[in-house]
Amino acid sequence: MTLVQEFVPIALADLHRECAVRKIEGWRFIQTHAVKTDEAVDLYYSFMKDGKVENLKVEGVTKQDAVPSVTDLFLAAFVFENEARELFGVDMRDIAIDFSGAMYAPAESEPMTFMSPEQKAAREKARKAQAAKQAKEDAPVKADSVETGGARVFVMTPERRQRLDAKLANMAPDKVAKVEAALKAREAEAAAAASGAKAAPSGDETAKPADKQAAPKAESQEPVEEAKNPKPVDSVLEGKIAIMDSEKAAKVRAAIAARNGEQVDGAKQDAAAEALRDAELEAKLAIMGEEKAAKVRAALAAKAAKKGGE
Repeated sequence: MTLVQEFVPIALADLHRECAVRKIEGWRFIQTHAVKTDEAVDLYYSFMKDGKVENLKVEGVTKQDAVPSVTDLFLAAFVFENEARELFGVDMRDIAIDFSGAMYAPAESEPMTFMSPEQKAAREKARKAQAAKQAKEDAPVKADSVETGGARVFVMTPERRQRLDAKLANMAPDKVAKVEAALKAREAEAAAAASGAKAAPSGDETAKPADKQAAPKAESQEPVEEAKNPKPVDSVLEGKIAIMDSEKAAKVRAAIAARNGEQVDGAKQDAAAEALRDAELEAKLAIMGEEKAAKVRAALAAKAAKKGGE
């Protein structure tokens, strides 16, 4: 005869009622047994009828949970309920035949819940690994990056783009324009880094520094300048300038002119450099969350006020 077995999860509050239903339906009580889990105890109440075994399962029973006895329905359960109390620390109430902790009289209280230091360490390690895995799965999707010639290059994933579009839908048009401009600047920067990585010399070429030093300075000057100011970098600056007001944009262009060797007086050059730094900061703030950006702005304002007071 083949037994068909089924496990039925129930709440602790429904335990006595579910057992009473099976009593009325003519089920035969088999046993109650407890299983120690990491944090609590699971209780199983097993019944048999017409070649079928049904196991009621009550999960997560702690020492603070009062468990009603079913000995008023099935007297044979008194052995198992006394055992669950003495060996697992389950708070069994109103057992018909109650040994009051003296059925086994174990030398150590709740011996079935004992874990060696090694077992505890292994469980703690597994718990932390699971928590870290879950945290990684639950973390917000961020713009990814890939390795290109040893450098990490910005990549906007489809998931991140979808989330960003949802946020942009609730933003003012001017803010949307700033965010999009900042993203274009980052994409241009990534393209510049990628093209620079592809143009990097191979291992055989880098192994010959003496030959490069021997090359005439006049011949090497032009490619050095191109590497220093690759064309995509201009689009990066243009992307950042696009989100500035006209006054700041003029200062930034003055800074670029000064860097390229054009004559700009010292005061204007300092102001332009500061404007460029402000623009880069604004571009970063534009792609932050509103709350985080507000905190950064508040911190900068406090720092500026403290500096002005000095």
